[in-house]
Amino acid sequence: MDTTPVVCFENVYKRYQLGSRRAAIRYLLPGKTTQIPDNGKQSTDQPDQANELWALRNASFEVRPGEMIGLIGPNGAGKTTILSLLSGITNPTSGKITVTGRVGALIKLGAGFHPDLSGRENIYLNGSILGLKKAEVDRLYNKIVEFAELEKFMETPVKRYSSGMYVRLGFSIAVHINPDILLLDEVLSVGDVSFQSRCFNRIGELKDSGSTIVLVSHNMHQISGFCDRVIYLNQGEIKDVGEPDQVIKNYLDNMLDQQLSTALEDGSDLEQVNGSGRMVIKDVAFLDCNGNRINSINSGEPLTIRVFYVTRDEVNDPLLDVVIRDIARGNMFQATNRDFGIELGKMGNSGHIDITFDGLTSNNQVLNFFFTLWDSDHTEQYDWKRYIKLKVSGKPSSSGRHIFNCDWKNSID
Repeated sequence: MDTTPVVCFENVYKRYQLGSRRAAIRYLLPGKTTQIPDNGKQSTDQPDQANELWALRNASFEVRPGEMIGLIGPNGAGKTTILSLLSGITNPTSGKITVTGRVGALIKLGAGFHPDLSGRENIYLNGSILGLKKAEVDRLYNKIVEFAELEKFMETPVKRYSSGMYVRLGFSIAVHINPDILLLDEVLSVGDVSFQSRCFNRIGELKDSGSTIVLVSHNMHQISGFCDRVIYLNQGEIKDVGEPDQVIKNYLDNMLDQQLSTALEDGSDLEQVNGSGRMVIKDVAFLDCNGNRINSINSGEPLTIRVFYVTRDEVNDPLLDVVIRDIARGNMFQATNRDFGIELGKMGNSGHIDITFDGLTSNNQVLNFFFTLWDSDHTEQYDWKRYIKLKVSGKPSSSGRHIFNCDWKNSID
């Protein structure tokens, strides 16, 4: 089997001039090999200017024939830039890119379509750009239309298409031209569930037939389930390349660490008293099962939250209100001690209150904790502290935010 790379990035840099209206569009013409040479016009060691954005910095990687590569990373990491370079939509500022074979691409809605042409005309236009003869497009036409389920709309200008219709037609064209290399961006998420299922079945067929596929997705389940290798990008640089689960884990851990190190928001200053001050939260500690102070935990592990307090004068039966929110600011948990039948009684001059979870089940996110001390009637706020953060690591391949404890049972008749 030929293992010569079909995609090769060598020290590729890509700079965009912010605010510029100039754009270089180059169509990728068919041929056995298309090579984008180093133009040598831009020195990459010059300091960045305020109106410049370096979308890629010194990116180097190879993709072998028949391999499926996943590109992951936060928004703005450089993933779509790589696809744009591979498809020939734009050129590198410096470096060298070699692409061997016919490329099918679905990078963004409407890319490669002329808005005033009908769906039928755009199929033939795309086929011509990709080097197919009219007879070849004739042979593929019914398959493309049938897969896209747009029979009634093929004579309609595509500018009247919905985003879902754009995706269905664009994907169907890309996968039916028998591409040597298929480029797919997160744009697939626009389609409905049924269409997405058919898309990934088709992607599996192309992969089995030997096509090389580059997939950009924020869905770690898709990346883990389909890809042979994964490239993790951040701020235009390749941070990791390797087996899917390990690279995904590194990516999620890094993203959670960044969230954890973000400046704490309003109300999180433990030195600041935010209420009447009769009772003050002096510190909050997260403790593992051995009583060690931690700032991260694995999903399902036991956790104790220790809230340290001091009182200015006598306080009887206060209420400690605890709220846990996920990164989408949705409440996962909210309760006071009284909800669990616990009365705190007369409080001393100082001490601590412990809240223990047998297993905190969350998944790959930073949780925000909110604490409020009230009087026994829930009318006077003594003090509050907000946005105390805890990192929870879970299943690398799961895109779910929560893990639920449940029992599984197999009954054989």
